[in-house]
Amino acid sequence: MSENKKKYAFWLEPSLVEEMESMLTEANATSKGDFVRQAIKFYLAYLRQNKSIDFLSSILAQTIKNEIESVEHNLSEMLFKIAVEQAKCNHMIAYANQIDNEALMRLHDMCAGDVAHTNGIISFEQAYKFQKDDA
Repeated sequence: MSENKKKYAFWLEPSLVEEMESMLTEANATSKGDFVRQAIKFYLAYLRQNKSIDFLSSILAQTIKNEIESVEHNLSEMLFKIAVEQAKCNHMIAYANQIDNEALMRLHDMCAGDVAHTNGIISFEQAYKFQKDDA
């Protein structure tokens, strides 16, 4: 049910009105009156809360949750793409090289140790140098 609007007169500092006018777009307000209505509704909701910290913390918690979900989604997509590329590389290398089971197990153990020791930061250049120095 929509109420009829009634006009009211309030005193405001000119600097506050200027700031309000500059923020109309950010507030998605169609006019200064709309901006003031939105601000009053927000402040009333804030005052209705038993603890004002709880009001703000729920807004912050939801914002943080949304950001984390977005980052999680993006990371999942990137990890999937990396896994696909890694699988392609593995298949090409397995096809091109004849590696016996024992050598494969030694390679796995060595790589697991390298990853654990370097926290997973191994460059191609480091692996190349290791292979050439070992030969």
